Amino acid sequence: MRRRSLASLIAVVLALAAYVPALAASDGEQDSDTLMVDAKVVEVTQSHISVVARTGVEHVIATDAADTHVTLKGKRVATKSLRVGDVVTVELDALNPLKFARRIVIGDQSGATLASARD
Repeated sequence: MRRRSLASLIAVVLALAAYVPALAASDGEQDSDTLMVDAKVVEVTQSHISVVARTGVEHVIATDAADTHVTLKGKRVATKSLRVGDVVTVELDALNPLKFARRIVIGDQSGATLASARD
């Protein structure tokens, strides 16, 4: 009887452990130590960008034209395509002690603004 109760309890705990992360993921991407979602660009230079995260905290993030991949609508673009006011998702390099951007995805809203500015 105790084994059956213990097995039932373990099954419930495992089910919850699988369900809770899936529920959190369905709410959309969340910020973490290596990911900033929907951050607003406030400064762009050749060697870094400054963004304000959804929490209101400003972060200075190092960039490198060779190692930082910037994408807009699924296509890779030059780092120079970033503009002040763009809403971006920034993936940081977890192994680098500095905040270094491995990947920057420019949001659809900023892409529309960028495209209209080029016309």
